[in-house]
Amino acid sequence: MADKQEEVSVFNNISRDNNMNVVRYYLSICVVISHVTVLTGVWFPSLQSINMVVGCFFALSGFLMFPSFQRHTGLRGYFARRVRKIMPSYAFIVVLAAVSLVAVSELPAGEYFSRPGLYKYLGANLSFLNFLCPDLPGVFKGGEFATDAVNGSLWTMKGELACCLSVPVVYWLARKAGKRRAGALMLGIVVLCIVSRLLLLEFGPGGERSLNAIIAKQFGTVFVFFYVGALINIYWTKFLRYKWYILAADVAVILLCDYIPFYYTVLQPFVGASMVLWFSLVGKWGTRLSRHDDVSYDIYLFHFPIIQLAVYFGLPGRMNGLAMLLLIISVTVALALFSWNVVGKRFQRRA
Repeated sequence: MADKQEEVSVFNNISRDNNMNVVRYYLSICVVISHVTVLTGVWFPSLQSINMVVGCFFALSGFLMFPSFQRHTGLRGYFARRVRKIMPSYAFIVVLAAVSLVAVSELPAGEYFSRPGLYKYLGANLSFLNFLCPDLPGVFKGGEFATDAVNGSLWTMKGELACCLSVPVVYWLARKAGKRRAGALMLGIVVLCIVSRLLLLEFGPGGERSLNAIIAKQFGTVFVFFYVGALINIYWTKFLRYKWYILAADVAVILLCDYIPFYYTVLQPFVGASMVLWFSLVGKWGTRLSRHDDVSYDIYLFHFPIIQLAVYFGLPGRMNGLAMLLLIISVTVALALFSWNVVGKRFQRRA
């Protein structure tokens, strides 16, 4: 019984009556705005940097995933839950894009569906290896496009998968370490991730497109934020006790970030994770929305090809920038609601 008590007390369970859905929607809109600027060439003020936003999503996952695994230990059930949560909407957008974008391809339908590139796209993206084939035959080609990638947001799914796979192993180590030493274990993982990012980004060869930079972005960034979120969960009681001091420190660091060496590699994960969890769980200002279904994940999955289609139809030159942005957001939200209600929710209910 003592072992079981220790097992269930390593991580803190949090009430669902919180502000997390509001924060997730805010982060999703930040991603949409950033990608609209990059893909259309129409500038919009960035609410947050794209790396910070993606990291904050992973901080929320790290904070929540460990207590979830703690409540329902068992690898089969854990992986089944993760598959039901991630795969239906993900597979839906990959297949939908592959089939429907024949309408905007430069190639005739017969040639489009006979090209090996179509099936390479499906295979690579459905297996989370998006970088192997990010484009479809004849789709989004031309000088008006910043990239021919169909859905440049899907790169984070490799990090999501890697984090999911790491949870059972790290949880087992944390349980063996016990409540007092689990925090030290999690901090050690965070430090290891930060050191790895430093070596890859600051001291590795090549520029932003080098292999080391790609590895640091695709895995290093998400792992650091994910495990900072898990670390905060372990010390959540103390976090709440000093929450106003933590918020003040975060704001001060952000204001001085340009003068702090290695801020983006070392300190930003702590600042981003602590702030996103602060606003998600301190107070009850957003609880009403958190009682409803969350479609922020579907918004994230759908927005990139919608922006690419806006470029294809020439909306950046035909519409007012704000009107175009609102149209893109509206179409994305509508498709996200459709995806969740027709696909995602059905698989969730089968649990």
